[in-house]
Amino acid sequence: MIFISINRKIDTRKALDKAYMLSLFKRRREKFLSKREKLVDIHIDLVRNFRGKFRNMSLKYELITNYGTTTVRAKIHKRQDTPYRAHNTLEWFKAHGLGKYTAQTLDYYRPLNMFFYKEAPGISFEELMSQKPRFHIQFTPSIAQFLKKVHNISAQPRFLPIKDEEQEKKERRHWFFLVRKCAPQFYPLFSDNLKKLWRVRKQYEDLFLDRSQFRLVHGDFHWGNILTKIKNQKSKIKNYFKVIDFGYAFLGDPLEDVGGFLAQTDSMFHYYAPDFILNADIIRKRFIKNYFGSLGGPTSRQGRTSEQIRLYYFEIQKILEMAAIVAFLEQNPESKAKGMKRLLTKAEEKIKSL
Repeated sequence: MIFISINRKIDTRKALDKAYMLSLFKRRREKFLSKREKLVDIHIDLVRNFRGKFRNMSLKYELITNYGTTTVRAKIHKRQDTPYRAHNTLEWFKAHGLGKYTAQTLDYYRPLNMFFYKEAPGISFEELMSQKPRFHIQFTPSIAQFLKKVHNISAQPRFLPIKDEEQEKKERRHWFFLVRKCAPQFYPLFSDNLKKLWRVRKQYEDLFLDRSQFRLVHGDFHWGNILTKIKNQKSKIKNYFKVIDFGYAFLGDPLEDVGGFLAQTDSMFHYYAPDFILNADIIRKRFIKNYFGSLGGPTSRQGRTSEQIRLYYFEIQKILEMAAIVAFLEQNPESKAKGMKRLLTKAEEKIKSL
């Protein structure tokens, strides 16, 4: 993920101040209400407060009007530009005819670095993994085709940061720090894998994309950021899905989304539905078939295509990123050791296959 700092002070606690927010919604009512609606009151729900520090928060506002209640979602960040990126990315999707697949943005309020959006109904596929492990297979072709449409748009949004080689190095320094600090017993193996992967990048450097070929990349494309609807066991809503959480979008190699999705699908099935782990392989094959058709493109020195090399590279990169995140977030020592061992072993096996 690319982190871009904002250079101004943000008082995020104002987002929880009823009087302040009521005044804000009244001043910008045209963004949230119809012409005849009048705002009477609001209810504020703090949905997420990362690590309890009031820096990165998700909120839900119930706007009580003379016509009833309207629900508005919001994200605010004290130090990073993620709300700004998310707002502009959703506007960009709408302009390119893909708005039906994403949440609807309502407003971006610069003084609080706050992004408002319409609540997207549904439940994440991640939450359904243990309940309906085969449900994901049904949706895989549509999701792969959506991602391909996104990556086929040649326009490069100027509001997004570019993930070049220097940005990659910066990201990896952060992973090194997290593992060294939070899981030092795994640091030698983690470091060895990451260095080997970087050598692969240098070996096949001529097969990687240059800036002119970069596209919009979601940056965290996985089942947890895709919503669907299920009314009951007998009711199916064919191919309904919404992709959310574009706050870490950037311009880069589109196969970073594909490799990341495949790596996280395997990891999620191991965690949520281990009895159905073979479904991850079925999803992998269907996703690749519907995204690529076939893995064509320029052939490498070892007879593999540029797409194949890059796909493996970004999949391994995501596995190592997940290992760093597990080191940082997992508090249970036994679970941390088990998770990191599995991820680092997986990364090592895939590096050898390259």
